[in-house]
Amino acid sequence: MKTDDFKKIVLVEAESFDDPGGWVVDQQFMDVMGSPFLLAHGLGKPVANARSTVKFNSIGKYRVWIRTRDWVPPFGPGKFRLHINGSPLEKIFGADGDGSWQWHDCGTVGIKDTSVKLELEDLTGFEGRCDAILFAKSADFIPPNSGEEMMDFRRCLLGLPETPPDAGTFDLVVAGGGYAGLCAAVSAARMGLKVALIHDRPVLGGNASGEVRVGPIGGIDGGLYPHNADIIKELHMTPRGMGGSGGIRSCPDDDFVKAIVKAENNISLFLEMHVYLTEMKDSKIIALRARHIRNSKELRFAAPLFADCTGDASVGYLAGADWRMGREGRDQTGEALAPKKGDGMLMGVSNFWLANHTEHTASFPVCPWALHITEESVDVSTPKHPPKFGQYAYAAGWNWEAGFNDDQIKDAEHVRDHNFRAMYGTWDFLKNRSNDRKLYEKAEFGWAGYIMGKRDTRRLLGDIVLRQQDIMRPEIYPDACVTATWYFDLHFPHPGNTRFFPGQEFRSLAYDDPNFESLRGDIEGSYTKIEPYPIPYRCFYSRNISNLFMAGRNISVTHVALAPVRVMNTTAMMGTVVGRAAYACRRLDVSPRGLYERNLEDLKKVLSDPEGYVS
Repeated sequence: MKTDDFKKIVLVEAESFDDPGGWVVDQQFMDVMGSPFLLAHGLGKPVANARSTVKFNSIGKYRVWIRTRDWVPPFGPGKFRLHINGSPLEKIFGADGDGSWQWHDCGTVGIKDTSVKLELEDLTGFEGRCDAILFAKSADFIPPNSGEEMMDFRRCLLGLPETPPDAGTFDLVVAGGGYAGLCAAVSAARMGLKVALIHDRPVLGGNASGEVRVGPIGGIDGGLYPHNADIIKELHMTPRGMGGSGGIRSCPDDDFVKAIVKAENNISLFLEMHVYLTEMKDSKIIALRARHIRNSKELRFAAPLFADCTGDASVGYLAGADWRMGREGRDQTGEALAPKKGDGMLMGVSNFWLANHTEHTASFPVCPWALHITEESVDVSTPKHPPKFGQYAYAAGWNWEAGFNDDQIKDAEHVRDHNFRAMYGTWDFLKNRSNDRKLYEKAEFGWAGYIMGKRDTRRLLGDIVLRQQDIMRPEIYPDACVTATWYFDLHFPHPGNTRFFPGQEFRSLAYDDPNFESLRGDIEGSYTKIEPYPIPYRCFYSRNISNLFMAGRNISVTHVALAPVRVMNTTAMMGTVVGRAAYACRRLDVSPRGLYERNLEDLKKVLSDPEGYVS
């Protein structure tokens, strides 16, 4: 397109609205579908309108387009309407697609003033979504919908420079603000490094944040190096408590976590920034580029060292690091808990939800587009229905998980939406058809997470790929450092759920279920605990990207070995080790691998006495 043609188009990114109202910004799938979007996460009640004022270069007639998705075609549960200067368009959106993201033609409107007020009106409360609104002078113009063409088109309309401005001067750039990432940033900053911490949500904590609410678990005694637990112990001092394994955690204090990071003068915190590109020279990362999930502004982050704490190994993937995803076979790794042959199965994704008791009768609409739940399929765990949920009328925790046989990166939106359909289908059943519906007459949704709680996607490969037998023998490596204490906590589709939803399971079974033997079906293996085991440092850097550390669930382990090391108290200590190792690398002018190969004693010293090593 020519420059003059762009002047005849107005692009409004929905996530950039002045006032999102009750809509929320969802950035989780932007690498796949192209952009963050606004989500009407109302749990069956329409959310407040999103509002924005937009400036036009000229008045006149414009053809209007909206990019949206009917997430359960042909039912269209997420219907919404666009208002222009107070007048609603006739067309209803979110109801006539094929399940993919598409531009929908809204017809022609007359713009009589260069200042235009837009409103998005949610009509259902059932996860309607809007990516962008576009006004075009040309009646023949059709906006691009995918790939580089759409990205270049949007960049031009948003006026983004070809090369983003530099964010600052840093020794270490950490991508991902979960426990692993924030501990990496804090530990490095306290050693004296200048650190950029990039996170794509408005709050820190990852799965432990108020957006997901998983209770951190795993031992925090520090093992060989007690100082590894310094920062996770600070996080455990939160006045709201950390919660435990399996239950629904009350909303954690995200401000408490943020304050720990903000207290460090050496950390520059970049929230709501999503890494989308790596600049490379040979096998070395030169810089990351990140985009703001609301205003689309971009920044460039250059540094000598980087840490991938994204969970999905996004930085490593973009950089061309070696990685695996799925289950290795027993024929490949020799692990007793591995399947005979490798496959793509993953542990599932959870979206916790809960319902509260109220003092009033609360209705809930029938949801024909949700999963159809019956008396037989409603509950796969014991005790049988009605379950015991303490203060809640109903609570769905860790064993509500989906996506076992999906690509949880490329198909992540589908996986999350499957959890939604299971949730809404279950609540529809309990409220409207269950034999025990009187128990839920005065109950209503209290909270549900729309941010996915992932366990198991890409794993970057280091100089050691840790296996089950390394942990069980145990094989204590010379660079052993972070102590894992959890058991081999592998999750599988629940056979009781498979009976009713084959290939579409949303409930899981783990080895620690007291009835595992009677429920296991074809699941191999059994409950296998471990003695405290120190993970080697060589699992924490990439074997083929020379300046890339990693910490979190994307470290160098097999699928089986991931099970005991993936819990957050353990990943927090991984981050602490990575931050201190980064300091040693800068001090000695060596790579992450070089620190092990030539300066292993320095690694041991900085982990044994971080303050003494600096002085």
